[in-house]
Amino acid sequence: AAAAAGRHFGAAFEPRTVNLAERAAGEATLSAAIECACSRANEKLVELLLGRHRLQEHLTHLKEYLLLGKGDFVQALMEPLLPQLSRPASQLHRHHLLGLVESAVRSCTSPGVAAGSGIVGSSGGGSGWARGGSDSEQLLLDHLGVLLSSSPGATGWEAFSLDYRADPPVSAVLSAAAVGEYRRVFTLLWRLKRVELSLSAVWRRHTTAARLVRALSSDALLHRCHLLRHEMVHFVFNLQYYLMFEVIQCSWEGLVAALAAASDLDGLIGAHSAFLSAVVQKAMLGPENAPLLEALDALFETILRFAKSQELLYIHLLEQRAAAKQMAAAAAANTAAGGWGAAGAAEAEALLAEGDAPPLQPHFYEQLRVHAAQYRQQFAAFFAQVTRHASLDLTFLSFRLDFNAYYESLGGA
Repeated sequence: AAAAAGRHFGAAFEPRTVNLAERAAGEATLSAAIECACSRANEKLVELLLGRHRLQEHLTHLKEYLLLGKGDFVQALMEPLLPQLSRPASQLHRHHLLGLVESAVRSCTSPGVAAGSGIVGSSGGGSGWARGGSDSEQLLLDHLGVLLSSSPGATGWEAFSLDYRADPPVSAVLSAAAVGEYRRVFTLLWRLKRVELSLSAVWRRHTTAARLVRALSSDALLHRCHLLRHEMVHFVFNLQYYLMFEVIQCSWEGLVAALAAASDLDGLIGAHSAFLSAVVQKAMLGPENAPLLEALDALFETILRFAKSQELLYIHLLEQRAAAKQMAAAAAANTAAGGWGAAGAAEAEALLAEGDAPPLQPHFYEQLRVHAAQYRQQFAAFFAQVTRHASLDLTFLSFRLDFNAYYESLGGA
C-alpha cells in the first residue's frame, strides 16, 4: 500500500502534455471573469461617487458659485461686499467675509429645491437630511470658503476669492490643482463683475443727474464720453455673455453628458479635466493667451478709471447745484426779512434756472479725453488679437463685438 501511494504521489508531479486550446480557453475564461469583476467594481464606484458622495452636485456648486453662474447669489454677495472690498486687503478679515458669503448663499437658496437639477442618487455621509434645498445648502456651506491673498498694497477686490474644499473620495476628481483652475476663472469673472458694477453705478449717477447732463448736452466732449460709456457697456456685456454662455454653459452641457456616459473613475476624471481645460482655454487663461489676457486687464483698468472720473464729475455737478440751492434759499430768507439777499444770489439763480448747468472745470475735460483715447487704443489692440486668433470661439466673440463692422472700419481689425 505504501508503494502504491508513493507511485500515485510521484505521478502527480510528472510532466503532463497540456492542450494549447484548453489553456487558451482557461485564460479567456479567467480574463472574462476579471473584466466582469472590474466592470462591476467600476460601476459601483461611479454609482457611489455620483450618488452617496454627490460628485455632480459638487460640480454644480462650483459652476454656480465659483464660476458665478447663479446670478442672484452674485447680486446678494456684491452688495454687502462692496464697502468691504474697497478697503486695503490688510484690513479685511476672512471670518467676516465668510459670514457675508454664507448670508448670500442662504438668501438665494430656495428651501425644498435641490441644487443642480437632474442629480440622481441618495444622500449619505450621516447627515440624515432629505435631499432638499437645506441639504444642498449645507453641503455647499461645508465646502465653500474664502481666500485672501497677501499681495502688498492690494485692495479687497484684488485679494478676495472664493474657494472650494473637496474631501476624499470626491477629491480624486476635484483635486487641489483643479480647484486652483476654478479660482483662476473666478478671478477673471470677478473682475468683469467689478467692471460691470462700476459702469452700472455711473449709469445710476447719470440718471440722478439727468437734468444737469441734459443741460450740458450741447458740449461735444461730454457727449462723446456718454457714447464711450455705451461702448464700454457693449464690450462688457458681450464679453460676459461669451464667458457665461458660449464658454461655461456650452462646456457644462458636454460635461453632464460625459458624466452620464462614464463607466469608471478614469472616465469621470477625464470628463471633468476636459471640461475644465475647455473653460480655461476659451476664457483666454491659457499660457498661449498671455498677451490677450494682458490686453484685457489693461482694458478693465481703463474702464475703472473712466468710471471713477465720471462719478467724480457727477458728484461735482450735484454739489454745485446743491450749493446753488442753499445760496438761493439763504438769499430768499434774507429778502423776506427785509435784508439785501446774499452775495452770489444772482449766480445761484442762474444755475438753478431751467436749461442752465454748472460749468465744468478744465481738469474734467482733460481726464475724460485721456480715458477716451486710452480705451480706444487698448480696445483696438485687444480686438486685433481676438480677430487674428486661431480659436473659432474667439472669432464668434469678435463678431459679437463688431457685429456692424464699425471697429473694422476704424482700422481696429
